[in-house]
Order: sequence, then structure tokens, then C-alpha cells
Amino acid sequence: MAKKKLGAWLLVLVLGVVAIFSAYGWFLNKQKRVLVGTARPTFPYSDYSDAELQKMFPHDAENTAPTVQSPEQTHDLFLAALKKEDFDAAVNCCFREGDRVKMKEFLVGLKSKGQLSLMMSDIKDIKKENIGSVVSEYSYLGTYNGDKVGNMMTFIKTTSGYWYIESL
Repeated sequence: MAKKKLGAWLLVLVLGVVAIFSAYGWFLNKQKRVLVGTARPTFPYSDYSDAELQKMFPHDAENTAPTVQSPEQTHDLFLAALKKEDFDAAVNCCFREGDRVKMKEFLVGLKSKGQLSLMMSDIKDIKKENIGSVVSEYSYLGTYNGDKVGNMMTFIKTTSGYWYIESL
């Protein structure tokens, strides 16, 4: 009789441990979905419906704003400001507001290293590669360790119609 009770308790214990690990695995899986944003952050962490996800994370609409300043115009303004070493004008005309401080620091650093004129000669001639309604890419030959290497300059269009430099 004692062996039956011991066996029953052992069975209950094993089932309990399995239940705890299963529940913990379910919880971790749900937390991953919550972190990604596809499940609600409250118990029982149910998944959002497709309609709710579409409302929460709409796809980027095609930018149909008329162009006020083309990528080429932005490029020309940028080079003109760099020739004058007017870094404020260079970043204000050609970069999104959140990128301006970082880009100004970058340009000041290039000047202090004596590499500003090299960068200007590298990006002087750009060639259209991939033109889209929101992002456009242009190629240019840059100098790296004395060698000419291919680089890309990416422009992004704002909803107000200005093309700004996203990356050099």
C-alpha cells in the first residue's frame, strides 16, 4: 500500500513538473510575441487580429508629394555649402532634422583631419542607380586608402516633397 501511495505521489510530482515547464515554455513564447508587437501585453497575451495589426503597423504609403527639391538639387546645395565650409547650411538644406547634429560633427571632423576637400571631390559626380518614390540611390567613386572604390549616396523623400541625404 505504501508503494502505491509513493508511486501515485511520484506520478503527481512528475506531472506537476511537466505542467510547470510547459506553462513556462508557453509564457516565454507569448513574451516573444509581446516583444515583437504581435500579442497583447496583458494576460492571456492573446494575439492581435490581422486588422488590428494593420491598424497598428500600417505599411508605408507611396509618397506622392510633388517634388519641391530633387536629389540632384539637394546634392548641388550640399556641395555649394561645403565649398564655403558653411556646415550649418550644408546640414540644414540637405539632411533630416534628426540627422543634422551628427552630420555637422562628421563634417567638422573631416575638416579637422584635412579630408573635406577629398570628400567633396569624391561626391562631386554622382550617377543615378535606383530611383523610387521614397528612396533613391546614386553611386559615386570614393577614395579609400588611395584607391577608388564604389559608394552609394542615398536620398529619402519627405512628405513635404524635399529629398534629403540619408547616407553618404
